[in-house]
Amino acid sequence: CPWIRYNKEMKKVIFLFSIYCLLTTPAFAQSVDLLWQGDGYTPPFYPGRTLWSSQSSATVVAVPQKLGASANLNYRWSKNGTVLGSISGVGKNSLTFMDSILSKPQNIKVEIVSGNQEVLAEASLTINPATPSILVYENNPLYGFMFHRGVGGAYNMTSPELTLAAFPLLFSIDSRTESLSYRWQTNTGATEVKDAVTYRVPEGGRGSSKVEVRISNPEKILQDARKNFEVQFGKDEQ
Repeated sequence: CPWIRYNKEMKKVIFLFSIYCLLTTPAFAQSVDLLWQGDGYTPPFYPGRTLWSSQSSATVVAVPQKLGASANLNYRWSKNGTVLGSISGVGKNSLTFMDSILSKPQNIKVEIVSGNQEVLAEASLTINPATPSILVYENNPLYGFMFHRGVGGAYNMTSPELTLAAFPLLFSIDSRTESLSYRWQTNTGATEVKDAVTYRVPEGGRGSSKVEVRISNPEKILQDARKNFEVQFGKDEQ
């Protein structure tokens, strides 16, 4: 039967090809991984890595696998298709770049090359800029900052007095008090220009108040964020 003969031949070809792949594939493949992190500020216990944001920098590190000592390898870096010769070379396993005013996604590529410019391994990634924002936490007189419970759209006062603290997220600073401008405002017109504010419940008061907090970086105009929420008082805790 011609069909049976053809089928047997195909099985033989597939079998021989599989043997060839097993014999020619290395047990441990050479490769390179890319890890990156932004330089923006994050509050204590913030989960995850620091993202890259407007007017900030990010660092990308190449981690070679099965290629020998990292310091002895020759790295060729590219950004958005342009080879960066000044930061490429032997032992140069990291790349740091600044955000442009346009805040466009950046495509980063690294190639590990041999002495005769043969590419031994390569990897690429695209980093998208994030937007700086604000996290607000209660500063409890007994427990300190309540980092496990951030303020969302509404926050219920369970005592006659409440202190709230604003933390910048992804601003290019080393500490939350460094060269930043804070502004708190309620719908009653009350304004504070500190990184924290204390609200007190009027005697017998019951209701809510809208709050807006703004953080801006005078040195970097794109690092500006606002957060709006509602403080509820005179209600039982949920």
